[in-house]
Parts: sequence; structure tokens; C-alpha cells
Amino acid sequence: MTQLDTTLFLWINATDATPAGLIALARWISAWLPALAFLAPLPWVLAGRLRHRQWLGACLAMGLAWLAMRGLRDMFHSARPFELGLGHQWIAHAATSGFPSAHTTLATAWAVGISLLAQRHVRRWLLATGGVALLVAWSRVFLGLHFVSDIAAGLLLGTLCGLVVFQGFAWFDRRRAMRTPAPSVHS
Repeated sequence: MTQLDTTLFLWINATDATPAGLIALARWISAWLPALAFLAPLPWVLAGRLRHRQWLGACLAMGLAWLAMRGLRDMFHSARPFELGLGHQWIAHAATSGFPSAHTTLATAWAVGISLLAQRHVRRWLLATGGVALLVAWSRVFLGLHFVSDIAAGLLLGTLCGLVVFQGFAWFDRRRAMRTPAPSVHS
């Protein structure tokens, strides 16, 4: 944690003067938006309108991100702002390691995984899902649970995990294409 990290945290973190409605919104975003965003596409997946591959990619990216995040957290403990007496904490939370932010890591992995495997409208997917991930990231600092560096690490780690899964699907597709015999041409 640096002075810049502390300054950014205190600038974003809600205070006693923050409107109660904004704090309630941030709590909802932090607690419910990730689950809602993850589950919302399920009807389209089940109806076949959203590719199962796209949904699988998001799930794999999240799984990989969770493992990577847990590995980093187990390597060292990074104090949360409230452990250091900084800012205001608006949601009860245990004093577990805050680096990287689990919420941000998983939301970003979901966003990148589901977006890059979309057949069409990749930019629209990235805007929509990326917006969700950024809202979740903002809420974690706003509510006093993470430093900006925790969030930045979560954004980076989630993006990398989503890209790894995307590249894994591309590798699998290339391997499958090499094994598929070319159609014979009869004249």
C-alpha cells in the first residue's frame, strides 16, 4: 500500500456525509449484482439463444480466477483499510487478506470470459459485462473493504484468467480442426 493508494481510497470511500441511498445502492451492487449478473443469462443459455460455449467459458474463467486469487491470498496477507483504521466500513467483513479483491477478480473473469466467446457483438458484451464488473469494483472501495490496488489487481487477474480461457478454447478449436478430415471434392 502506498500513499497514492491511501489517497485514492479516502477519495472514493463513502463518508458520514454520503447520502444513505447511495450507500444502500453500493451495498446492493456489492452483495447482489454479481449473482444477478451471473444468473441473468441462464434463461437464454437454456433456450439455446446464448451459446453454451460462451457460458462455459465464463464459468471456467471464474473458476481459474478463484484458484489464482486464493493462491495469491494464501501467499501473503494484505490488510484491508478498516484493519488500518482508515475510512468508513459500510459492510461487515472479516479481516481476511484483501489482495486481490475476490469480487472484482471473479466479476472481471466472468465479463471477459462471456464477452470474448460471444459469436457476435463482442463490444456490446464487453460494455455490458465490463460495466457490471466496474460497478462491483467501485462498490468494494466505496464501502471501505478494499484499497484501489486490490481492485486493480483483481481487474488484471480476472482479465488474464478470461484471456487464458479464451486462448484455451482457440487452441482446442485448432486441434479439433486439424483432426477433422477435409471434405473430398469430386469432379
